[in-house]
Amino acid sequence: MLLVGPLDQAVHYTLRVHLDKGGIVTPHTHPDARYVTVLSGEVYAGMGDTVNEATSKRYPAGSFFVVPAGHVHYSWAKDGEATYQESGIGPTGNTYVNK
Repeated sequence: MLLVGPLDQAVHYTLRVHLDKGGIVTPHTHPDARYVTVLSGEVYAGMGDTVNEATSKRYPAGSFFVVPAGHVHYSWAKDGEATYQESGIGPTGNTYVNK
């Protein structure tokens, strides 16, 4: 859900993502850095073009992390619902990794 935008202009944006238990945002990149705050639940996130439980890092509610521009990454609500908020400076978008 877009909270502040738009995403296609060189302005600050903030969006909120909700994942159901087991929900995965598959590996992808963004042209800009993303600043992520976990609002509820636990988000597992990792870098790379394959979702890998062994190398994913657990981020509980209240955690903050940065995904650098152009880095292939993913997020996953492994154990239950999770909500997180992302901010950055556009223009932005998602480019998904095809395997």
